[in-house]
Amino acid sequence: MTSLIVEKEPITDNPNEILTVRQAAQVLKVSYSHMLRLIRGEVTGMPPVHHVRAGRSVRVRRGALTEWIREMEHSSAEATASWNAG
Repeated sequence: MTSLIVEKEPITDNPNEILTVRQAAQVLKVSYSHMLRLIRGEVTGMPPVHHVRAGRSVRVRRGALTEWIREMEHSSAEATASWNAG
């Protein structure tokens, strides 16, 4: 029996890199289906991930994903601070 080795393209740190939904999911370490829900804005308490559609294809710019993560960190920190203050 032969084994098939599939090499994945390396994901760089370039903020202009265009990611597929699967690559964006790898960056966030979430499943493909959860990434789609994040893109669609279907996750309670989280804004949608900025993306671009080209027909049926969905792409996420690495910089947009990084900014989205920063926004989530910032809103999480604010929520924690207001929780501790009240």
